[in-house]
Amino acid sequence: MTFWFGLDRLFFFLARLFLTWCTQTTSLPRDISELALDPTRPVMYVLRDASLADMLLLDREARRLGLPSPLDALPLEGKTLRRRYYPLYRRQRMVGRERISDTPRRLVQVIENLAQHPEQDVQLIPVTLFWGRRPEKENSLWKIIFADNWSPPGFIKKFFIILTQGRQLYLNFSQPMSLRQLVDEHNSTAMTVRKTQRILRVHFRRQREAMIGPDLSHRRTLVTSLVESGPVREVIAASAAEAGEPYEKHEAKARRYAMEIASDYSHTVIRFLEVVLEWVWNRLYSGLRAYNIDKLHSVASDHELIYVPCHRSHADYLLLSYLVYKNGLVPPHIAAGINLNLPVVGTILRRGGAFFMRRSFKGNPLYATVFNEYVHTMLTRGYSVEYFVEGGRSRSGRMLKPRPGMLAMTVQSFIRDHSKPVALVPVYIGYEKLIEGSTYIGEMHGQQKKKESIFGFMKSLSVLRKHFGQVHVNFGDPLLLKDFLDQQAPSWREAPAQGTLPADIKSAVEHLGNEVVTRINAAAVANPVNLLSLALLATPKHTMDEVQLRQQLALYIRLLQQAPYSSATTTADTDPESIIRYGLDNQFIHRIEHAMGDLISTDQVTALQMAYIRNNSLHLFVLPGLVCSLLGDGRDIPRSHLKRLVRLLYPFFRSEYFLHWQGTAEIDAAVENILGVLASQQLVHDNGDTVCGAALHTMASDLLSHLGQTVAQALERYYLTIRILVQHGDARLTADALEELAHLTAQRLSLLYEFNSPEFFDRAVLRNFIHQLQVYELVQVGEDGLLRFDERLQAMDDEARRILSPDLRQGIVRLTRLCEAQHASTDSAA
Repeated sequence: MTFWFGLDRLFFFLARLFLTWCTQTTSLPRDISELALDPTRPVMYVLRDASLADMLLLDREARRLGLPSPLDALPLEGKTLRRRYYPLYRRQRMVGRERISDTPRRLVQVIENLAQHPEQDVQLIPVTLFWGRRPEKENSLWKIIFADNWSPPGFIKKFFIILTQGRQLYLNFSQPMSLRQLVDEHNSTAMTVRKTQRILRVHFRRQREAMIGPDLSHRRTLVTSLVESGPVREVIAASAAEAGEPYEKHEAKARRYAMEIASDYSHTVIRFLEVVLEWVWNRLYSGLRAYNIDKLHSVASDHELIYVPCHRSHADYLLLSYLVYKNGLVPPHIAAGINLNLPVVGTILRRGGAFFMRRSFKGNPLYATVFNEYVHTMLTRGYSVEYFVEGGRSRSGRMLKPRPGMLAMTVQSFIRDHSKPVALVPVYIGYEKLIEGSTYIGEMHGQQKKKESIFGFMKSLSVLRKHFGQVHVNFGDPLLLKDFLDQQAPSWREAPAQGTLPADIKSAVEHLGNEVVTRINAAAVANPVNLLSLALLATPKHTMDEVQLRQQLALYIRLLQQAPYSSATTTADTDPESIIRYGLDNQFIHRIEHAMGDLISTDQVTALQMAYIRNNSLHLFVLPGLVCSLLGDGRDIPRSHLKRLVRLLYPFFRSEYFLHWQGTAEIDAAVENILGVLASQQLVHDNGDTVCGAALHTMASDLLSHLGQTVAQALERYYLTIRILVQHGDARLTADALEELAHLTAQRLSLLYEFNSPEFFDRAVLRNFIHQLQVYELVQVGEDGLLRFDERLQAMDDEARRILSPDLRQGIVRLTRLCEAQHASTDSAA
């Protein structure tokens, strides 16, 4: 062009000089002969994006490899094109940062020429450039921010991409396409152009997916597809008709809901977060230990993965995504509460894969339908998803009762489209010290939960100056959804794809929730702080003789090894001496030197936080603790009677702790395994038909009694609740009144007897026990709402009373009498 007066050549020269200085290219394939080009036919290149830098780099590499330059003229029969390349996409500034695919003039001219000259052909070579496609090997934050992704960069970002990623540049020459073949397949130029462009779009998308993962960046496109889906359109129309308002108004509302929900996944942000989180974890924790990663990889290749971790901390989802990414898998999309959609923080989480949900969908069918459709879209497109079946974070450290919402959506989505199998992966996350520990203690003692805010987030950054031990993450046995539904609801394939789930599917969802949390518990990791907490918190003053502590830890480890809770359970450390040393080094415990032997203790505040950590794995020792409590005081007990008592109490422990044994045979076998370990340690004497606990006032008796303290508080809570009900009499209390009285009495008992554990009087735990009394028909609710019972509950009251110490038993009786008197006086005053 004479217009430029040769300035274009000067500009190209300077640009080439800059690129030569900044870039180092790896061309693929390395041997250009693999392309099998026909030297007799002209070559034309296709770049994905209209980019001067990409075009000049292609020119450089083509010349180096002996290929025609894209800047050379393209000779055709009867005419010559000035350049032999064209871009598939151009960046359209008027619609933001989206790429558009238009009709390229050069391609049209080539196809028209080939249509007029049947003997001619042109080899079309797609060329892809990847800037920084391996950022996991980089430690530079800037290189990760400016790594290649699906979003089209502007001039400034492209400049920084060249500066930061120029040494990690890959240029890929793909196999050539014959334009002659495409022209011969179609009668018109327009159809040939459309077919060519469609093939190239698919090709470039697949190339990019293989290199940097799927494109999730087009959030507006996803939102539009949600709003235009059949189920959402139906609800929009119904809502508009019911309100007597225009369809467009409710369509706009559905679009706002979709924008509020949808994630805005960004590979750049994921890589940026990898570097940030690595720094954060190194500041907060002394180690991040993962177990059974092989179970995850075994199902990832041919299953849609749904991660279902326990929920203990806001760090849970960050930790899990980080671990998944570091182990070579794509981080999941995470269902997060709308309370976390804070300024700046919410944007980062959304770009990291979080999608937000309201706490309740009740009374808003439009929102519920949009959210359901979004979840279905994620699952059917093959993206891994993560959600917490407990709903919220556990304040006591124990597993919460599962909520069916997300599980029901998952099942309904699977019924709609079960072309790809789904695996739910239970994940146990165990901390040694919790970031929110002091907050949870306050909430358990009645303080109001503080609402999340950006100011609260900024204030929480002060935790970076503290240390929280190690984190243990264990991947449990995957649950294959198809197999589970086949077992629980064999007719699930005939269930309607939309609307309310049938009763059998609802029942299956409830069982699915219980199975998920049970498998999470089965994957528990017994870490050093778990075991130290279990031992020390079973003493009135949280202090033990160091020799006894060492023996108690050895007993815990022996039980975990020889009578394991499950095959997925893991023990982080198996040496009692190193466990004590770890606790001392990390200031979870301290040593009190004494002439008669050193003592190990912990302070009052640390003890409260350790109670939470103990509860993470308390279920591992519930059954051994129950057996030991029944064998306390050195008494003989018939073997059959021991098993009968265990079976009597087990359903309540199973409901509270989500234990995995089912049926008489499994429970009895587990009891036998535990007795075998205790007998091998000479803590019990097995006389065949009878079993006898170790003689009183011996070290063996102390160890046995100490292990029995594992379930002491639960037994005391059960006995207290039953005692209140029996004390008041038949048909005198409602379930709500019993819960309130049990809560207040347990709270008072905790103050009097130094239980020092807020979950002892946790309303949710008491409510669950009262519900289980009804489930097992020990208590019935009359038409007037009052609780009725018979002699079976009285017999259970007698059995529970025998296990407790006389002092504590008398204390509970006194308090329940006081409770009855106060309740009676309140009734008379009313």
